Amino acid sequence: MFKKKGIICLSIILISSSSFAVDKDASKIVIEVEKILGLIDINSEQLMTVYRKDGTVRPYKLRVLTSGKDKSFAEILSPPREKGRQVLKLGEIVWSYLPSVKKSIRVSGRGAFMGGDFENNDVLRLNLAGDYTSEIIEEVSDQYVLGLKGKNLSLSYAKIKMWIRKDDFQPLKQEYFTISDKMIKSTFYQDIKDFSGLKRPAKLVMQSALYPKQKTILD
Repeated sequence: MFKKKGIICLSIILISSSSFAVDKDASKIVIEVEKILGLIDINSEQLMTVYRKDGTVRPYKLRVLTSGKDKSFAEILSPPREKGRQVLKLGEIVWSYLPSVKKSIRVSGRGAFMGGDFENNDVLRLNLAGDYTSEIIEEVSDQYVLGLKGKNLSLSYAKIKMWIRKDDFQPLKQEYFTISDKMIKSTFYQDIKDFSGLKRPAKLVMQSALYPKQKTILD
C-alpha cells in the first residue's frame, strides 16, 4: 500500500517537474508567442497611424495577407495618393510595387514601412524562433522577461527584450537594441481580444526611443 502511494506521489512530482521545465524553456516560450503574433493564412484589413517627429499624423488603411510561414503581402488601400502600393515578402526577399511608376523593386526588409516606425519585416512578420537565440533573463510574479540575440548581423534587430505573460504567453512589450546595446524603439501590445478562438493583441504601438513624439500605431 505504501509502495503504491509512493509510486503515485513520485509520478505526480515527475509530471509537475516536466511541465515546469517546459514553462522554463525560453525557446518554447518564443514559439508560443509566435503562434499568437505570427498568424498563418490570414486576410485582414488594418489601420496604421504614423505620428512623425515633426508633429504630422498620417493614417493608412492596409490589407495584409499571409500564406504559410514564408509568404506575406501588404497593400495600401488609402489614402488615395498611396493607394495600390504593395510589399511582398518571399522568404527573406522583399519586393515593393510602386503604382506611380508601375514598377516592382527589391527593397530591404529593414526599410521603414510607409515612413513609420515599423520596418517591412515587422509588418510582414519577423522569424523570432528561427533567427534568434533566447534565454530567460528575469522573472516577476506573472511575467517572463526574455533576452533574444540575433544569429547574424543582417537581421532588423541585433537584440530584443521581451515581456511575456506567464499564464497564456501573451506578449506585453518588446524592446529593440543595436549590437552595441542602444535601444532604438519599443513595441507595446494592447487590447487583447478573442479572434475566432485565438486571443491576441488587437493594437500594437511602436514607440521610437530616439524621438519621443514619434510612434506608429497598428490596429
